[in-house]
Amino acid sequence: MNRIAAIVTAITLTATAVPAHAADKMKITVSGWFSTFSGYFLAIDKGYYAQEGIETEIIQAGGGTATPALLSGDVQYSSSASVAITAILKGGELKIVFADNDRAPYQLWTAQPAIKTLADLKGKQIAIENRGDTHELTVLETFRAEHVDPSTIVFTPLQSRATIIAALSSGSLAAASIITDEAERVKNLPNARMIADMTKIVHTINGGGVFSDAFISKNRDLAKRFMRASMKGRRHAVALPEDMVVSVLKRDSGQNHDAIMQGWVAQEPLRTADGTISLDAQKEEITVRSELLNVPSEKRRTPDQTFDFSIIREANADLDKQGWKP
Repeated sequence: MNRIAAIVTAITLTATAVPAHAADKMKITVSGWFSTFSGYFLAIDKGYYAQEGIETEIIQAGGGTATPALLSGDVQYSSSASVAITAILKGGELKIVFADNDRAPYQLWTAQPAIKTLADLKGKQIAIENRGDTHELTVLETFRAEHVDPSTIVFTPLQSRATIIAALSSGSLAAASIITDEAERVKNLPNARMIADMTKIVHTINGGGVFSDAFISKNRDLAKRFMRASMKGRRHAVALPEDMVVSVLKRDSGQNHDAIMQGWVAQEPLRTADGTISLDAQKEEITVRSELLNVPSEKRRTPDQTFDFSIIREANADLDKQGWKP
């Protein structure tokens, strides 16, 4: 009997030692270590993705790199929603599933004394990250809104935020599109001045999230679990901004606490309430972007071919039903 009991015990222990199912792995992209993306950082740091059975790897990549990677399946999620709209209008099989801001948190700055207005930038170089990215589109829309010919702009893609700030600091380029998080550093540069506060001029989604149509079709449950964890991270950042700063500094200790916090506060009026935009706003996004890209009206995508907010609505409804709080 003792021998039988020992065998049973051994079998039981072996069974309980078998590991749980391996976590689903997801690679996601952010363009930089900014407060805008802190919801993803917090979802990792606080274990929200792990709670949903997801192992998440964050890759730093701008929209110009992230969108092709998303289309090829090399990454599963991109936070460069605005850039993805351009790809969608050109036939890319993607869906915008999350809209973080309904305006771009960008400002146009110069450190050249002779540059005082947008008109002074005609024929001069403006630094952006990548051609076709949100910075380029926002600058184009700003020029158009302020009745300055956008065809006169010379865009210079510099790939990284550090290189852009260096070019602005040295005065080697006439101007640069910067993120609100960077404004505190830039304003102390000699001769630095803001030419246009694009947060007040351009109404276009910025940040947010994109899945490929194929990923949604094959992995909708995973997509919902990912968005539920991401919304926990976003809600956490809004409720406890000090935790948000800690998560950002964990990834880039060279940043300044106060600058991060001030950038976060500056973005508050731009932030969507629940990560979605209205149908009218969706139509406006498609119209404005199509006009910038010279897409004829008969070839433009419809809102349901461009956006799918059903997943995030379900994720938010789950959290609301649970009464979830960070």
